[in-house]
Amino acid sequence: MYLLHYLCIYSKRLLILLWSLLLFLITISILVTVHEFGHYFVARLCKVQVECFSIGFGKKIWSHRFSNGTELVIAMIPLGGYVRMLDSRTTELSPNLEKLAFDKKKIWQRAAIIFAGPFANFVLALIIYWIVFLMGVVDYPVKIKNTIPATPAASIHIPAEAELKMIDKVKINSWNDVKVALISALGKNNINVTYIDSSVINNRQQAVSRNVNISDWSFDLEKESAIAAFGFIPKQVEIYPIISKIVANSAAAQAGLQVGDKIISYNDHLYQNWQDFTDTIKKAETIKIKVNRNNKDVELTLQPTINKNGEGVAGFYPTSDVVIKQYNVLNGFGKAMERTLLETEFTFRSFYQLVTGVVGLKYLSGSITIAKSAGQTASYGFTPYLCFLAFISINLGVINLVPLPMLDGGQLLFLFFEMIKGKALSNKTQERFFLIGFVLLMVIMGIALFNDILRL
Repeated sequence: MYLLHYLCIYSKRLLILLWSLLLFLITISILVTVHEFGHYFVARLCKVQVECFSIGFGKKIWSHRFSNGTELVIAMIPLGGYVRMLDSRTTELSPNLEKLAFDKKKIWQRAAIIFAGPFANFVLALIIYWIVFLMGVVDYPVKIKNTIPATPAASIHIPAEAELKMIDKVKINSWNDVKVALISALGKNNINVTYIDSSVINNRQQAVSRNVNISDWSFDLEKESAIAAFGFIPKQVEIYPIISKIVANSAAAQAGLQVGDKIISYNDHLYQNWQDFTDTIKKAETIKIKVNRNNKDVELTLQPTINKNGEGVAGFYPTSDVVIKQYNVLNGFGKAMERTLLETEFTFRSFYQLVTGVVGLKYLSGSITIAKSAGQTASYGFTPYLCFLAFISINLGVINLVPLPMLDGGQLLFLFFEMIKGKALSNKTQERFFLIGFVLLMVIMGIALFNDILRL
């Protein structure tokens, strides 16, 4: 009996692990393909011959050669990819082919080809966020229930019920924005907090800005929330017992409930809160429910249906401060651009914090954490996974701009030196830089992997 129990547990864990691994491979394949397509697309614009566009490394699984001479390859190891361009430094070329070689192009053309990879990742994030805003996002007021004593938030006496609007130039639309703004602020001496004071003065709400001294503020990112560490206690979203939507053919529809009905009592108990009411529904037992409809009390009988988890479901939604806000094409693009720039700035800021020691290396994450996060966000739904994909795409773009010779940023640095000196660095010098860069990259990846293992 116990053996069967443990087999079930470990089988479930194995399925979760395999699901996370599959999503990780899908995520990496999408991001790398887009990245390499950026290089490929601009290379073709600059009339550079691309010999091979490979998705993955190792042995070929499938290949196809196009009329322009480029071979598209899908390889066995789906953990990266590359674009191989014609280059006179590695292949002896005839005069006719030299004009198609990457190394024979002008500096600005080579720089554009190199930068196009990271730029493609930023564009992908922009498109994904654009789709998300067109689909609709959850919108609700970010209000403070109270502040925690002896914290930065308490020092400026933010009143209860205040609605946060901006922190250090970051517009606040959700508590995630608050978290991003506060983590980005680590290492600074002061930040500015803007909020709407809910107290009414002359029938007008007051917008207030306060500078907060955070020179001595720090916290452990793994053990404490940035929001709590700063001193904010979020106000829970208000849920009102007024029906806003009824699912067709649901238990609520069959009971005769209507949009606008206000729940007064159930099973002869006065309505207290939404959580208690939903707990009653989950029992899947018959409920005698009284609602107020057009100023008249109406008594109904609700028989919840049972879902696959064995819980009761009624099939209606309450009224709350939460709304799904959909944007049109133009406004959605503007919001997507705003989100992409915010996430990009946050990622660059995070690298700066790591390099300067404001944030310790123990927070560096690698592929295992990405795999776990991919599985978790996908389990929450399609939209959370899209947002995760966009965020990782931005991270990939930023990482590739780090000036290490193994990365695009290092190649751009070489071109900068070439522009200053008037000639390219010698092969010997570049090889030395490559060796140093390779060692640094391996050390960083080792630290990230070590941190991932500790988090398991």
